[in-house]
Amino acid sequence: MALPVPRRLPAAPAGGMPRKIADALRRNVGVGSTLLLVVLYFALTQPTFFTQQNVLNILRSNTVLLLAALGMTLVILGGCFDLSIESIAALAGVLLAVQVRGGVPAEIAILSTVLLSGVLGYVVNGLLIGRLKFNFFVVTLGTLAIFRGFALIISNGVSLSTFDWPLVQFVGDGNLGVVPVPVGIAGVLYVLTYVALRRLKFGRVLYAVGGNPEASRLSGIDVGATRTLIYGLSGLMAGIAGVVLVGRLSSAQPVTGAVGLSLQAGAAVLLGGTSFAGGSGGVVGTVIGVLYIGVLQNGLSIAGVQTFWQQVATGAILLLALAFDRLKKN
Repeated sequence: MALPVPRRLPAAPAGGMPRKIADALRRNVGVGSTLLLVVLYFALTQPTFFTQQNVLNILRSNTVLLLAALGMTLVILGGCFDLSIESIAALAGVLLAVQVRGGVPAEIAILSTVLLSGVLGYVVNGLLIGRLKFNFFVVTLGTLAIFRGFALIISNGVSLSTFDWPLVQFVGDGNLGVVPVPVGIAGVLYVLTYVALRRLKFGRVLYAVGGNPEASRLSGIDVGATRTLIYGLSGLMAGIAGVVLVGRLSSAQPVTGAVGLSLQAGAAVLLGGTSFAGGSGGVVGTVIGVLYIGVLQNGLSIAGVQTFWQQVATGAILLLALAFDRLKKN
């Protein structure tokens, strides 16, 4: 859907590229330096941490989180939040498995699953929040339960194997040379998202809406259409994440698949310097935030720390990210 042309978009920050680079460094220096310290600590204390195999494992295992976080970045930049990401990903996995098991060619099943995920995000979350102006927490909390419920209904609450479909496995766990396929997919989507935010009118509109919705409306921007669109894009990213997760696990998991993904994605975005109030941040910081969470969880696993404590660490990271966001505004 094409965004309406406003009478006048907010002017870009003065200073050009050097100013933008300086702003990015200032936003990410804290989490970036902490990430380097964490990498250094685990590299010195865990002999198997800084090996090629483990580095590729970190990248591969956090692709799903990065895909979800890219969509979440757009939503938070627009001044909203999306709790339903994990349920869309779980439902996407079930829909993909049902289609291929029912005889639909894998490439068509993958494409239709991703498109349907985007439609769900656009039509359900997007229209309710963007057009009807319902509270985004209430709407996405409701769709979190609704989409997960449909995933359970369609699958009868059991895992659906996709092991016999090589293309699905390739998307989630294949390699192109030494590069894991899901990492390549995430890399392409990262570049597209970065270009859309920094080089296209869409990015200027989104930053304006997140920074001051009322001023954007008065300047001629259709705030509702913008927010509807970002929820559609968030659903699209969640659908891709669900497809990758199914390929990685060789099955669709309606109960345990993607559980906690929404909060992890939110933590990564906020940790990467994107303001919870909207209008400030970007996907560069999101990548750093995802790597921070992934490196920390991987290092703790190698060190023998129980999964329960890893969940505690992720929750603590989210609280710290919110605290940093509050301190920056003060």
